[in-house]
Amino acid sequence: MNKSYWGLWALLLAALVLFAALSVKSDGLRLGNVQLKTATFARDVAGLFSGADAAADSLDADGRLPNGRHPKGWRAPMDTTAKTILFIGDSMLEGLGPRLAAYCDVSGHTLIEVIWYSSSTLCWGETARLSELIGKYHPNYIMVCLGANELYIPDIKNARRPYLKKMLAEMGDIPYVWIGPPNWDEDTGINDLLAQELDEGCFYLSANDRFERSHDGAHPTRQSAQQWMDRVVKWMRTTGSHPIRLNQPGDTISRASRIVVYQPPV
Repeated sequence: MNKSYWGLWALLLAALVLFAALSVKSDGLRLGNVQLKTATFARDVAGLFSGADAAADSLDADGRLPNGRHPKGWRAPMDTTAKTILFIGDSMLEGLGPRLAAYCDVSGHTLIEVIWYSSSTLCWGETARLSELIGKYHPNYIMVCLGANELYIPDIKNARRPYLKKMLAEMGDIPYVWIGPPNWDEDTGINDLLAQELDEGCFYLSANDRFERSHDGAHPTRQSAQQWMDRVVKWMRTTGSHPIRLNQPGDTISRASRIVVYQPPV
């Protein structure tokens, strides 16, 4: 190597040693009559890595924090295995279900679709219906679409939180995606409640999407619901915490492997 390069490398090494010394000495460094102030880069970097190590140490075997939730930005690896998907919810499933069934058809999944008309987190949470369905069909993936019947509930965070928590407890460790309601009006807090209680990367916020509505002004048209499901699937692939194989089915729609219907609660 050229001698001039050796000199340059020696100068750079000396500067690096001096910089490191300044970084770790809390009171700086004195050279003769000159007091050099401390730089904090090395300590900041060390703190960054120690903080990362501490955060990693606080995760359990499933990558969850002590509060039971995954850290922000956590994602499981893409799961390409065939799934038994339990899709439960209210009448919004009439539009979403056929499109999801098409994805399942081309991806090798089994879909059980359960429509409970006019249902809510209250209906599901105060009954054992969800546990019974899980016990009967043994799903290894759950999708939920609820909240449309709860847009105007007063004090909803206190009124519905216990029922939502019960549903989550019943689902246990089964990976899930919760599709929020397609707001046609400002809600009283259902979406905030869902965002607070659902695990990181498991809540698709539909309220800000644009929809073409059917004659009742609430339900998306069949085509708009198909586009809604397409957006959910795209989000599952790119952002959701539990991505699964969902191949593009073209423009087709299908029937679910099994459809269960419950009449509105009395």
